[in-house]
Amino acid sequence: MSTIRFKFTRGEELRFISHLDQQRLFQRAFRRAGLNIAHSNGFNPHPKLSFALAMSVGLMSDSEYGDVVLTRDIDLTEFTKRLNASLPEGLKVVEARRIPQGKASLSASLTDSRYRIEVALEPRIDAASLNEALSVYQSLDEVILEKRNKKGKLVPKNIRPFIQDIRVLSVQNGTAVLALRLKYIEQQSVKPELVLQTVNQAVKPCFIIDPTIVMIREELNLKS
Repeated sequence: MSTIRFKFTRGEELRFISHLDQQRLFQRAFRRAGLNIAHSNGFNPHPKLSFALAMSVGLMSDSEYGDVVLTRDIDLTEFTKRLNASLPEGLKVVEARRIPQGKASLSASLTDSRYRIEVALEPRIDAASLNEALSVYQSLDEVILEKRNKKGKLVPKNIRPFIQDIRVLSVQNGTAVLALRLKYIEQQSVKPELVLQTVNQAVKPCFIIDPTIVMIREELNLKS
């Protein structure tokens, strides 16, 4: 058997598919490419294919990772070529490497991620007022977000430790382009849109939170 860690991108063509649909696309692509995935033992065996993160609907990415265990060894160049030939437009493998058995899982290896976000601004929010609001936001010791726990109860959670940096790249025609870097702590982080939401709540209304937001995960970093 051979365990391969592959890096892939997701473009605009497939930005609105669910994480589960994306998993199914990859499973079908492996079958069409003749790359046999190993399965777990037990009553209900499942394919040994995992991803670093579940991708939100609407998210595009230049940097996603998956791990797969194949029943037979294969040249990495051939692996990439065959898999890309079987994937739909919008998904592309850009890198592949073998990893040893016992290496930490993808989710346990995450350190931080970087996003580029295009978001419409509330009226009367210009570059100066937006920069000021984000400066105030990043000076806060706590940013409280109410999240539902497993029992469905709303509980307060401080998301400030996950926010490494947020800054304005440009403001034009009522739309801001932002750079956001998030940390992963004990395999947890926060969704970018929730960061924007808490700016609105903790400082002042700046962003219009709706489906027109464009988010690209430009970088997803793992422990070496």
